[in-house]
Amino acid sequence: MAYQALYRTYRPRNFDEVVGQDVIVKTLQNALLNNKIAHAYLFSGPRGTGKTSIAKILAKAVNCEKSPTDNPCGQCPTCLAIQEGSISDVVEIDAASNNGVNEIRELRDKVKYLPSLGKYKVYIIDEVHMLTSQAFNALLKTLEEPPAYVIFILATTEPNKVPLTILSRCQRFDFRGISRKDIIRKLDEIRTHENILITDEAISEISRLAEGGLRDAISLFDQAVAFSDGEITLDDVYKVSGSVSKDNLLHLLTYILEKKASEALKLLNEIIEDGKEIPKVVSDLVMLLRDILVEKNVVFDTERATLYLEDFSKKFSNDRIYFYLDILNKTQNDIKWTNQKRAYLELAIIKMIDHEQLKQIDSTEQISMLMNKVNALELQITKLKSEPVRVVTTSAETKPLEEHVVKPVKTDELVYRKDITVDDVKEILMNGDVKKKTKLINNWENLLKIKEPHLQTVAGYLHEGNLVACSKDSFLLIYPDKTTCLMMLKDEYKKLALEVINSKDHIIDNYICLDEEAWLFLFNSFKEQWASGNKNPELPKLQLDIYETREEKWQPETVKLALDFFGEDIVIIKE
Repeated sequence: MAYQALYRTYRPRNFDEVVGQDVIVKTLQNALLNNKIAHAYLFSGPRGTGKTSIAKILAKAVNCEKSPTDNPCGQCPTCLAIQEGSISDVVEIDAASNNGVNEIRELRDKVKYLPSLGKYKVYIIDEVHMLTSQAFNALLKTLEEPPAYVIFILATTEPNKVPLTILSRCQRFDFRGISRKDIIRKLDEIRTHENILITDEAISEISRLAEGGLRDAISLFDQAVAFSDGEITLDDVYKVSGSVSKDNLLHLLTYILEKKASEALKLLNEIIEDGKEIPKVVSDLVMLLRDILVEKNVVFDTERATLYLEDFSKKFSNDRIYFYLDILNKTQNDIKWTNQKRAYLELAIIKMIDHEQLKQIDSTEQISMLMNKVNALELQITKLKSEPVRVVTTSAETKPLEEHVVKPVKTDELVYRKDITVDDVKEILMNGDVKKKTKLINNWENLLKIKEPHLQTVAGYLHEGNLVACSKDSFLLIYPDKTTCLMMLKDEYKKLALEVINSKDHIIDNYICLDEEAWLFLFNSFKEQWASGNKNPELPKLQLDIYETREEKWQPETVKLALDFFGEDIVIIKE
């Protein structure tokens, strides 16, 4: 038997084998079970995401001898015939090569004939956006009112080129790119089934290079298998894909950062002599800078793919990365229209090393570094000040005096109270009361109309807060800084604030405050998890604890005198 490419071997044959399109699969399965099959579908999305595969599975499902079913059996003569492509009831048309009006008219004439074996005639038109305007017009009436036994499935990577008159007559399904996790899982399955030796790093890199296309990932995997004589390594993947290795890219960026033009151009020459295409080098540099930018600004995700750049990213400021990206993006556009691609890339590297704008960026980075050092020193000084020091004084005769120690003193201890946690925030978000939130927001401006002198101040601070969420018993206020949060969480302020809120009707029992930075961080995480289908999101373990320091209520006169004379840093209070 002739060798069959892996992407064809592992093409899904039923809905259970489809990867990364759970919503579409569930919708189609429900339609099949409830006999609510549309006469026309439009499958749109990136290449290699399962459009044609699902179209064939749907064709088998509607014609399966066990229908209505949410999955074709794959065993009956009809399913087998469709799988082998030997049945006339399922017609695949490549619109790229059959895009004329005559082909569509011929199709329209054949539609009137009943299916020969199955229950439905299914027409799968791939790359439908390639049809001419006349062809679309010829298809229009048939697509709108086809015979009851005919189903049209249109597939395209560019739905924007499909006329609105066609779109409005179809049920549209937008296919999304396959996630890296799903691609890795599928490649790992193939590795196990085919008994292929390949490193986890190589599989991870293949999933990245595929850019959401499962077919591309499997094809590159197949290519790497053919290239390698033993275990497939990361270097093998770079060679068959034409990508530049991460080590070479990191070295090249390091030379650029350190303004070593000679070393950078020498390394570039080695990369090109190794057979790497200039556009691919530029593209890989752009992606690496993107990863560095992500690493610098999204450090909370411990499972991020850019974790290996954690230390390296500290060398770059955001402004420098933006500057490099601007140059490389312009270079990407320029090399499309020239035969001197190498020269353009070399000029771009020199510009990244020696440009007038870099002087300002360098100055900004130096100032930032100095500020970080100053902040670090201030923290050290604060720490040293907080540590009590035993001081020994001497008399005129140089005799050591006794250490100044204050004997047991009865004082109230400093109390540290935790006011809010991540769980408090989650509780409000999970039990949102839209009606109560709307009521509060509609009356928020009335806070500025409070006339009582003892309530005006706290009402003003309430008004400054951004009410973002509300539950049955509590609401969440957002302030630009933690200082305001701390003040509004004090018992005396909270009592007055609740008095203001509940002045006419009892609306709420409590509220919590959060600074803006922490709120955006938590809310974005909550929103992403919720959108992905997780109805019980786990918020990141962010330190939200706000502490209140209560002052000592009283001290003996001797203690006060000692503190006044020697200072708080000198006196040690012992129990």
